[in-house]
Order: sequence, then C-alpha cells, then structure tokens
Amino acid sequence: MIGSHGTSAFASVRRHFDHPRIKDAIALTITVNGEADETTAEPVRLTVAAAHEALYGPDSDPRLSAAIWEATLAAAQTDATPHGTAKLLAIRLSLPMLSGTVHRVCGRLRADRSDVESEMILAFLGELAASEPATPLHITPLIKAARTRAWRFAREGLREIPSTQVERVSQDRALTPAGTTESGSSPEVLDVQVDRPDGPEGLRAPLRFRVRPEHLREEALTVTPGGAAVRPPAYRPRRRRRSRHRVGTLPIRPSAGRP
Repeated sequence: MIGSHGTSAFASVRRHFDHPRIKDAIALTITVNGEADETTAEPVRLTVAAAHEALYGPDSDPRLSAAIWEATLAAAQTDATPHGTAKLLAIRLSLPMLSGTVHRVCGRLRADRSDVESEMILAFLGELAASEPATPLHITPLIKAARTRAWRFAREGLREIPSTQVERVSQDRALTPAGTTESGSSPEVLDVQVDRPDGPEGLRAPLRFRVRPEHLREEALTVTPGGAAVRPPAYRPRRRRRSRHRVGTLPIRPSAGRP
C-alpha cells in the first residue's frame, strides 16, 4: 500500500525484505575478481542484510560492491516472473542512495513523500525495462533517472495551486435554481457554478455541477451585485433530515451531460 510515512513506497519495500522468511534467505551469489583480474575467489553467498552492509557499511570494499551491483542488476534485467523479487531487491539496495533526494525534494518543494517515492521507483523500473539484458547495466544511470524524475515531478506539482473555493461556494458565488416548474415549486436539482477568481490563486477554470436540494441543510444564497447574500424567491429546500454538513462542504454529485 502506498501512503505516507509508515505506509510509503520505500517503507513497503523495506518491510517486504524484513520478513523473517526473506530476511535470512540467500539473495545473491557473487564472485569477486582479484585485484589484477587474474584470479577469482570462491563464490560468496549473501543475504539481503549482508549485501546491504557490504554496500553501505564502514568496511565496504569497492570490488565487492561492484560485484554485488553486477549480480543484482543482471538478475533484475532477466527477471520476467510475475512474482519475482529480483527487481524489488535492486530497489531495496538502492534506497540509501534515493532517500536523501526524497528528503530534499519534499523539504524544498513541499511535495508529498509517498508520491515522490512512487515516482522514483517507476523511473528506476523504467530504466531497467529499457535496458538490453545482454548489456551490462550500471547502477548510476538508474539512480540518476530516479532522482531526475523526483525533482521534475515536484516542480510540476508547484504549478497546481490548491483552491478552497468549492468548500466556500455559498460565500464566494451563487447557488441558483436549475429551473422552476409552472406552479413555482422547487426544482429537482440546483445548478452550482464556481467562477474562476481574480488573481493567481484558486481554480484554473470555472466549475459547473448539479446538486439535489435535499442535500442542503440551509437555504441557498444568491450573491447580489452589491455583495449582499439573499435567498432565491423560488427556492425552499426540503428538510428531510438534519445534517451536520454546511453549505459549501456538501457531497456534490455530478450530473451526466453537464459540462
């Protein structure tokens, strides 16, 4: 599940590999070449925790780290099984290189952490999918693609300005009847239009939708040209039951065929 904090994308990956049946299982079998690449040591079998420690621990060895990434990414490139964990393992071992970027992106651009993490994982997997299985893949391009995607996603989100106008619809704009019958009885629905406000903040375009009168607790108000709120003469809402919802915070049901 993707969410915030404990249920974020990165946390979900960590929890998967922290499961007792997976945590102690052998994840990688690697071989480390000698310094002159003339001798080959015996294969080394590593758990996820051991591979993580070898990559990021205080005693990390560049040759061992290179061998771990080579084996991890080669397995991820060829993993085509629906429930395979090779790609997930590559993500898990990459998290320390991605978490710092998540922190900086969210702190500077106020992006949602769960969304940023999800975008980074998608970029990481996209680079894996675009690679040729026969071509050795390095971890650096994958990390770069994930970081770039995170910053781009957060900057694009800055262009989306949240608006509270719908919640304040009874104060900002009018609720007008969609039409009255010949006898002047209450209409079946009300047309609600929220115009785009002046200035850079708020909605990007006008909104129009319909709401049934029985959903209203109070009588709808019309804003006159002078700014005073008056009751529409032809409209009297029916009070079928008491509700704690106020005008402007009601559930709105869009009507088919309306723009």
